Amino acid sequence: MFGKFYFDLLSLKTEMQFRGYSISTQNTYYKTVKEFLEVTGKEAVDIKREDIIKFLDNNLKLLDVNTILVKLNALEFFFTEILGIDVAENIRKYKREFKTKEFLTMEQINMLVSSVPIRERILYEIVIETGMFPEEIVELVVEDLTLRSNTWKLKDFTISKELATEITNYIEKNLLEHYIFTLSNGTEKILAQTARHWLRTYTKEVLGEVYTFNDIRHSIALEMIKKGEEKRAVKYLRNKTTASIRQFYKRSGYDYTEK
Repeated sequence: MFGKFYFDLLSLKTEMQFRGYSISTQNTYYKTVKEFLEVTGKEAVDIKREDIIKFLDNNLKLLDVNTILVKLNALEFFFTEILGIDVAENIRKYKREFKTKEFLTMEQINMLVSSVPIRERILYEIVIETGMFPEEIVELVVEDLTLRSNTWKLKDFTISKELATEITNYIEKNLLEHYIFTLSNGTEKILAQTARHWLRTYTKEVLGEVYTFNDIRHSIALEMIKKGEEKRAVKYLRNKTTASIRQFYKRSGYDYTEK
């Protein structure tokens, strides 16, 4: 015997499959709509806006706002796309909550840099000064370090005289002829995933938490922003617009445009 809402739910499932929604999304939307219809007990065409808000408010007692918004999306899709009813549109009561991300402080970054072996220290300092990705850093060769018009360059990135001196001394001490960052035999380059693994290990040991290269890059960029150097931060992170960087930090719980 078919249930009261069988054909409505079948239409929902069929449409999601036709649009190529992921299995996870299909399951979430189907479960949400089914629960809503059963709890409300009304025919779909008799549903009022207040019914949806009441359902979501009751769920809000147990779930966070972000989950409620997913449920709202499911109901809006069902009523708007499947039934052609606008009862779930423009419900703006629920605002997304952004989980605050803990960025590294300069004190933590300096502590990390001063606590690791020379090879890793130089690698991290390159990230800090240039924003380069580990995939780029492990490809660096001796010839990439040059002095142009009294300015030190690492490939096309400007670096400080202090870092250039540190890299030069490291190259000379280890008799490096090709890759700057090598394994113990001095010839085979370090892989990016190896550098990531070391960083996870060292940050856990030194700082008590696991951090990534992206965490370092975004923490450095945030320090620039705090100094009023937003454009410099955008360039450092290689973002195309200030809007994208603002959105990232807002989603991380730091809306610096309001400060």
